[in-house]
Amino acid sequence: MKKLLLASFALAAFSANAQTKKVILHDYTGVNCQFCTDGTVVLEGILASNPTTFIPIQIHTGSYTPASSPLKTAEGDALDDAAAPGGYPSGSVDFVKYGSNTTVAMNRGSWNAAFGVQKAKPAIASVSIDKRVDKGGDTYEADIVVQFTAAPTAGIPLKVNFMILEDSIKADGALQQINYSGGPKGGKSPLTYAADKYVHNNVLRKTLGTTWGYGGVIPATPVVGTKYTKKVTFTLDPTWVKKNLRVVAYVAYDGATVTTQKEIINAEMLKLGTFFKTGINEVSNTLNVLNVYPSPARLGDVINVEYNTPVTETVTMNVYNMAGQKVATPYSSYDVQGAHTMQFKTALYNLTAGTYILEVASASGKQTQKIVLQ
Repeated sequence: MKKLLLASFALAAFSANAQTKKVILHDYTGVNCQFCTDGTVVLEGILASNPTTFIPIQIHTGSYTPASSPLKTAEGDALDDAAAPGGYPSGSVDFVKYGSNTTVAMNRGSWNAAFGVQKAKPAIASVSIDKRVDKGGDTYEADIVVQFTAAPTAGIPLKVNFMILEDSIKADGALQQINYSGGPKGGKSPLTYAADKYVHNNVLRKTLGTTWGYGGVIPATPVVGTKYTKKVTFTLDPTWVKKNLRVVAYVAYDGATVTTQKEIINAEMLKLGTFFKTGINEVSNTLNVLNVYPSPARLGDVINVEYNTPVTETVTMNVYNMAGQKVATPYSSYDVQGAHTMQFKTALYNLTAGTYILEVASASGKQTQKIVLQ
């Protein structure tokens, strides 16, 4: 009886904690698409207002991206086929059908509202990217870790997946961007890097678990509080720029019905630079801040703080001015063991130019770092 009471208390305590829900928006886009830059503007607007809870992924696909384009991927085309957009740009938010739509793909005018619906849903799981190793020869490995704090919908299988994204791909040559309506530079077209410094960001390069992910990782009835792990190994294409690569891990339902049973439950992302060289020990019994960027930062930038927690615990970030006054708490989340990214936009907290202290704290430790806003 005593053991049963203790187990019940532990489960209740675990379930009482809340983790941050990170929403994925797949933006189906193209380089020869006259409205697609306007989709990028909408996407960047959502990110600016919701940096902690939003992960954008741009999938260059459809007839507006030539079959020969290096931005096109088989996995992206498969997701596009399943989302069934009626035109481009189109988007799916956590791969859930929104409103009266008949497919999960929707016009960019609906993205903000659909994102708001998904963001408001309580997160029932935390996802991390753990045991990240740079094995040399452009080969990397990591663990996708998932831990539920509430039971998922019964009867629908679950899968985990892992994506590689690239930022700052220069829009030159075959990658110059058609831009006719509502996009940047006053609608000037085409946009190129040479003349306009236009780059493609959040570009899907590879999905390791093909379209829907890896099965067999999470049982049909997952146990709340139990960690489920999938090790993934990948080799980079030599044309990708390492410093611009990020990885995204997520857990999702994998039911038979695309419009209602493929919902992404939660996600996490990191820069590839958080992977450790073979032989370097990343194991630590304390909370560890891995990276803060950009630093120095401009007022209005989205600042990324990547950290590793050795156990599942609540992690909080506070921002202090140089007088020691707390000026913001951009993040507090019950995070599963492994690496995570917290993001915040300085403009949302009315921070002015100067030097600030970022404090990342949990029961397993605390680290601080200065950051300069210019």
